[in-house]
Amino acid sequence: MDRNILSRVIMGVLGIAVVLLFIWTRSVEKENGELRDSLARMNAVLDSVRSQTPGLGERMSAVQLHTSKLWFAGQARNWKLVGYEVHELEEAVEAAEALRVRKNNVDITPVLQSLRQTQLPLFEQAAEKSDPRAFTDAYNQTIEACNGCHRASGYEFIHIITPTREPVTNQQWQMGGHP
Repeated sequence: MDRNILSRVIMGVLGIAVVLLFIWTRSVEKENGELRDSLARMNAVLDSVRSQTPGLGERMSAVQLHTSKLWFAGQARNWKLVGYEVHELEEAVEAAEALRVRKNNVDITPVLQSLRQTQLPLFEQAAEKSDPRAFTDAYNQTIEACNGCHRASGYEFIHIITPTREPVTNQQWQMGGHP
């Protein structure tokens, strides 16, 4: 008899354990489902943000615009505007760097970092010295660096040149009053 009672107690305890395990498992499954749903919602938001974020082409168009404006500021010997456009160009390059893009197995990020760290200071030095020759040399080196990256990454069909006309017509390049 004692064995029979002990067996019933053990079976009862095991039954309760199975019920508790079942309840706990359902709870964990529910939490996992909620976590999966949250993760799915977060991924949808992230995808939406990614689709709205400018890509490398848009970032490089900004770089191109500021590089062109930089050229006309230097040609006008407007050294304050050169300094301003160098800063704008730096921001545009940093934004492109932040994308961490690889094109045809070329990591663009270190190329852009190098451009920012080596070329842009040359413009700043030329502006500080009011040196048009140093400015033109810095510009030519920068354009060659851009085109070298384009060639290395398989985008040789994007070939940047010195601008032949102003990128915008509503900006005065020379210092001073109205023309």
